[in-house]
Amino acid sequence: MLDEQSFLVLNALYLKKMTSAESLAEIAALSADQVRKVVSAADQQGWLLNMEGELILQEEGTAQVLSHYREAYSALSQGEEFSRWHARFEPINVQFIKFVTEWQETGGDAEVQERVIATVEKLIKLIGDISRLVPRYANYIRRFEQGVTKVDEGNNDFVCNPMVESLHNIWFEFHEDFLAVLGRPRDS
Repeated sequence: MLDEQSFLVLNALYLKKMTSAESLAEIAALSADQVRKVVSAADQQGWLLNMEGELILQEEGTAQVLSHYREAYSALSQGEEFSRWHARFEPINVQFIKFVTEWQETGGDAEVQERVIATVEKLIKLIGDISRLVPRYANYIRRFEQGVTKVDEGNNDFVCNPMVESLHNIWFEFHEDFLAVLGRPRDS
């Protein structure tokens, strides 16, 4: 099983799909040196591909991450509290998807944008409830708050632009992470 630091880095890459070591450090809330050590070791194992600084997790690296999820979270995923939390999350997830779609269709309507942000704020509260069971989820709260600040400052790219740490990207990563903890594929 991966140690916690290696899991944080490789899981961030698993969820991000392709990114730099600097981005992984920000996502995982680790120093650049810590991330470089994990990346170097994973590269030597053949678990990731380094394409001039852009990293992609390879099949064996993905297998390591998913194995860690199964071993570290199997008891939690079977617990009633986690299932109840999931039931609270799903209606908010449906709202978020609806509002982001509406935001895109309206060309960034300010009222719709406020609904997107309000939905993110609901999720932040929910994550706060569950982060005592999965402490690393606190990083999602930090990332969402940074994204909301960027949107509040007038940078609408941070609503759903795939090239930045947008609210939509963070939401997608959180949802995929949460489903992996539950041991469920994304399409369920």
